[in-house]
Amino acid sequence: MTVKDNAEAGCGGLDQRQRLIHKMAGLESRYDPAICMLRSPLSSPGYHTTLKQAEFIHSTRDSLSYALGLLDTELARYEQRAFDIILQVISLQDMDPAHDTFGIWSWFYEEPLDQMAPPDWNWADFCGSRLVQALSRHGHRFPDDLREAAVLSIECACEAIIRRNVGLDYTNIAIIGAFVTRIAGEKLGRKDYADYGLERLRRLHAHTLKHGAFQEYNSPVYTYIAILELSKLQSESSDSRVKAWTGELLELTWRTVAGYYHPATAQWSGPHSRCYGVLLEDQSKAFLQLATGGAVMFFPWEELPYEEEWYMSGIHCPPAYLDRFKVPDTKEVRQRLEGEGEGKGKGEGRELEEGRRGEQGKDRERGVELELELGEGWKGEQGLGQVHRQRQEYGGKWAVTYMTPQWSMGSFTHSDLWNQRRPLLIYADHYGQPAYIRLRCLHDGYDYCSARFQSLQEAGHVLFGIDFITDGGDTHPNLDRTGGVIAASDLRLRLEVGGALEGVTAGLTEKGALISIGGTVFSLTTWFAAFSGPVDARNRLAWEVHKADGHMNIDMILYAGPRRSLDFTSMQQAALVFSLEVREEGELSFAPLLEPTDEGALRVSGGGEHGGSRTQRVAGRKVAGEKRVDEWNHENEANVEKGERGVRGVNSMNSMKGGFVLNLRPAPGER
Repeated sequence: MTVKDNAEAGCGGLDQRQRLIHKMAGLESRYDPAICMLRSPLSSPGYHTTLKQAEFIHSTRDSLSYALGLLDTELARYEQRAFDIILQVISLQDMDPAHDTFGIWSWFYEEPLDQMAPPDWNWADFCGSRLVQALSRHGHRFPDDLREAAVLSIECACEAIIRRNVGLDYTNIAIIGAFVTRIAGEKLGRKDYADYGLERLRRLHAHTLKHGAFQEYNSPVYTYIAILELSKLQSESSDSRVKAWTGELLELTWRTVAGYYHPATAQWSGPHSRCYGVLLEDQSKAFLQLATGGAVMFFPWEELPYEEEWYMSGIHCPPAYLDRFKVPDTKEVRQRLEGEGEGKGKGEGRELEEGRRGEQGKDRERGVELELELGEGWKGEQGLGQVHRQRQEYGGKWAVTYMTPQWSMGSFTHSDLWNQRRPLLIYADHYGQPAYIRLRCLHDGYDYCSARFQSLQEAGHVLFGIDFITDGGDTHPNLDRTGGVIAASDLRLRLEVGGALEGVTAGLTEKGALISIGGTVFSLTTWFAAFSGPVDARNRLAWEVHKADGHMNIDMILYAGPRRSLDFTSMQQAALVFSLEVREEGELSFAPLLEPTDEGALRVSGGGEHGGSRTQRVAGRKVAGEKRVDEWNHENEANVEKGERGVRGVNSMNSMKGGFVLNLRPAPGER
């Protein structure tokens, strides 16, 4: 199959070249001939760039993508424009080897590298990849002086990538850097670049297959990039080793995507290591439709919002996984992402699927079929025993997702609450439309990175806690460290309910809230809440419900008042424990076990071998405006006594194994 054939494969007969030409025509009004770059409204995540007031910018990366798309149309009328853009963007690259920013670009024409705070070294990879593709596919069309400039620019980008040498946990950049250096090495005859790119890909391949997943696990935006860039590398390279390794990585990645897709809501189930939105955007929907050849359909083919970088990339989902995009199922997915111990590697990504009938129904008595997604596995009771042993014995960071035909719930065992994280995320079918529930911690309306999340999940029940670290960031995990002190007029926890909200209800209960989405009820319960900052006298650390900006927000206000300093290093207690669960009719919840430790921490567990039939009454330190741990436990005992009788099924916290430990007093986080 040729590269061009690959571009057309599995896409429902879509003429991708015509869609590309249509896309380029749609960008015509954004081209700025005075600057020879593509103009866009300013959009910023709040870091790297210092631009705040500019209405429009000219993006280096987007302009190179546009130039590559123009060349890929093979229309003569676009050729000179593409050359002008490439020459202009090359002129914005730092080509001085003595500089720290050697080989990279600024984000925008309007902001030189020395004005960024800090510059983004990923731009050697992002811009370099587009230049490499343009030269690889169309270098024979370049004027001699432009070809010479492009070769030098690519070499500078390769040197920057090699000098930086990112770790394998930075998945998308590890892949893109391997693409740039390997293809540049092949096309330019640079063995040093080719060898570096091959070795990086080899290490990424070995590392990923060993752990069963990319480190940026289940991230819609970065998994999309991984698939796209691996597909490009497979298509562009002539090396059989590259093709084999990228093929195996693509197989694993598509297995993850198909495994997390929730057909009823047409959403990508959580938890997400990194994500820019909550509901799938049109780009992601179109990508899935194109790659699955219409197994999932969001748009008429003639209206598909096409991206220029998809052209000739060879993206396609393996046929073996297409049914998972269409057939609703009940299953649990557990994946260990970090940590050492026995069993690491191919046996770690697992699905537990309930209620299969037919010939596979011999395990029906237990209501569970064990399917090991990676490598050899176990069936029957041996497999179930192995799963439970792994849950109890193996530490590290895990991702847990439980899906039914109506809803999906996903959580990480621990995470920060950066605005790109989705450590607790629910999607629910609201009569044919998707709704979601997302946990956040907001500092003056923006996600607060130094709030730490930990959880324990069994099926549709998650027990989770929030504490705070003193050496983390504010809006970003690393770029704006707080030293444990922030200026704030508002700090709150939020369960954000979004998506299709018409008919969705949220009502407060004595200790939490009930949220009803499409007939499914999610129950939020507070088990412990302490925050010894300058608490407003009216603040009882209770939940409240309000609507704003198209969302239904269930908020617990930690502080609201005049702007002042919140010093976490001097707080006596700042920790909170909750549960969020799918509430079946007539079902009661068990209280978790809360145990203060001699080191001043709070151990939280779902009961496990203790049975969870009674919370342990222990001494706790009382501070102004708070309840001691023993007071919270005493109040919960009545609920526990009620819950000892008549609880149905295994979906209760007393069946949970393990737990987590919160800092009652804010402390430095783990490095």
